[in-house]
Amino acid sequence: MIFPAPHTRETVASYGYRIARLSGLSSLPEMAYLFDLDLRALLMGDRHSVERLARYAGCDPAALSNGALDASNPRRLQLGADPRNKVMCAKDRFRFCPACLGNLADGNLRAACLARTDWLIDANHVCAEHEIRLMTITPRKASRIQPDLSSLVLQLTAAQKAMWQPDRPTSMECYISERLGGMHAGRWIDDLQLDVIIHTAEVFGAMASRGANASWQDISADERRAHGCIGADILIEGPATVKEFLHDQIGRGRHGNDYRKAFGKAFNQFYFRKDQPAYRPICEVMAEYVGENFRFTGQEKVFGILTRGIQPTTLRSLCKQHGIGTKITALVLKAQYDIRAGESHIVDPALIAELAPKLKDLLNAQDAGRHLGICVEVLRTLIADQLLLPDFRFNNRMIGFRPETLDAFLGTWMAPARIRKTRKKMSCKPLTIFARAHRTRTSHVLLAADAAQVNFTYDRRKQGLGALGIAEKDSAAVLERLRIFPGNRAALASTASTGLKNHGKIQ
Repeated sequence: MIFPAPHTRETVASYGYRIARLSGLSSLPEMAYLFDLDLRALLMGDRHSVERLARYAGCDPAALSNGALDASNPRRLQLGADPRNKVMCAKDRFRFCPACLGNLADGNLRAACLARTDWLIDANHVCAEHEIRLMTITPRKASRIQPDLSSLVLQLTAAQKAMWQPDRPTSMECYISERLGGMHAGRWIDDLQLDVIIHTAEVFGAMASRGANASWQDISADERRAHGCIGADILIEGPATVKEFLHDQIGRGRHGNDYRKAFGKAFNQFYFRKDQPAYRPICEVMAEYVGENFRFTGQEKVFGILTRGIQPTTLRSLCKQHGIGTKITALVLKAQYDIRAGESHIVDPALIAELAPKLKDLLNAQDAGRHLGICVEVLRTLIADQLLLPDFRFNNRMIGFRPETLDAFLGTWMAPARIRKTRKKMSCKPLTIFARAHRTRTSHVLLAADAAQVNFTYDRRKQGLGALGIAEKDSAAVLERLRIFPGNRAALASTASTGLKNHGKIQ
């Protein structure tokens, strides 16, 4: 049985919507279509449409058109309802206000506001008239359509003969009553919207009860009420308590620096609401906690708030921050400071900052060979014959070159004075192929060509030493120098006789 509300806030649209829901329909337009009512004319106050609705509901047409429905009309609505479609109902349960039910049993029809609430905030269903929480009743048999709800009301009234004792209000319900009553205690959450507080409290309660990474499905209304109570106790205390709660639940994260996985199911609850101004204070507290406890370089937006994390102190992160190699830095620490540190070890940031200018843009053997246009084996022959010396040498494998050293080496051997100037096509062999064909080193070919004062050919399609070649007519002079090379190496490699100089410096 449904009655109009006894106050002026009840309108034709709200009353018609409740009639539709109690009739087993999903919306007011469906009811208007079923009973051949013009919905637009009904909402605009058309006299004929209002009369047809009043005739169907058993109300006074004049009172209905004025917005004040006659709740004491003896021809009140006698229509069945499906409990699964009823307003404020679960799948097999009814929610009623106990005070309204008692007044109905006493015959006071004007005070009865069944199936209507003024505030519906998540799981908190509050009666509009008495401002108390609705109670849940499970009928014995849930039929599809009941011809008259009067018998059900009588059964419910008979079951409530004992004096009704309300449940002890939870922390969340007490806070809701204070906010609705206009009380403001100057707390941190008093400046937040009530729906934001309730949603955040329920999320925090679910994190505390089920865990951040557990399943949050099939949470009942009673369980959600308990979650809201847990979260309300946390929010009322302030941001410091919120950070302590987050520290207990997610800590510093179990998935590295990925705070998204650390928050688990709670991440999406706030991430997709971060652009709403009402959620910004909550997001600021959580972003501040992430910035204080999670490690990430630079700045990152956490729940829409630009946050700077803890500066990392591991060798890997510091090397990445300064743009230097991790392996060569570890070797420098071991050779010069006797510090054995792996990629995940904590090191002194000041020490890495001191080494960074020296190791900045340092190239290893592979990168140096790529820079010169030769392979690593050819590069090692140049180093063995001391034509090119690395800037850093730690062992036979780990060497380092600066780009300036490699550019100076290329500038010496690829100077315009050493390049043959001719526009005619001539037969020539690349430098590396010439050395391989005569079973000698590329460095020996360079020294022999320099001693014989032979100019190189240049292939514009290649780069580095790979672009240099020996002309066919100069091959005999170079081979003659190569034959005497093992017995007169000092004369060929002498800087006094050839004018060459070593590039690089061993440290």
